[in-house]
Amino acid sequence: MNIEEADFLRPVLACGDRLGYVHIGESHRGYLGTGTINFPEFFAALASIKYQGVITFESFSSAVVDQNLSNALSVWRNLWGDGMDLAQHARKFMADGMTAAHAA
Repeated sequence: MNIEEADFLRPVLACGDRLGYVHIGESHRGYLGTGTINFPEFFAALASIKYQGVITFESFSSAVVDQNLSNALSVWRNLWGDGMDLAQHARKFMADGMTAAHAA
């Protein structure tokens, strides 16, 4: 969506109740909320279709990814080094985002 769509609202609304799985990541593959993705708009769209499914998160850092995989994925930066901190931040970011979207 970040590349192919004009916004994060209309594609989610177009999917409606057919949306069964959500996979997110930040524009630079780092911590959620630190790049250019409009997550408030995206979470609001999910809330508007009453999405209750799984939201999963993906991020890469050359500090922890095998060198061969880093090269294959074109990961050349160390955006993080502590996987547990990254995971805890992502979980809280997603939960807070969806809570705020449902409250709006």
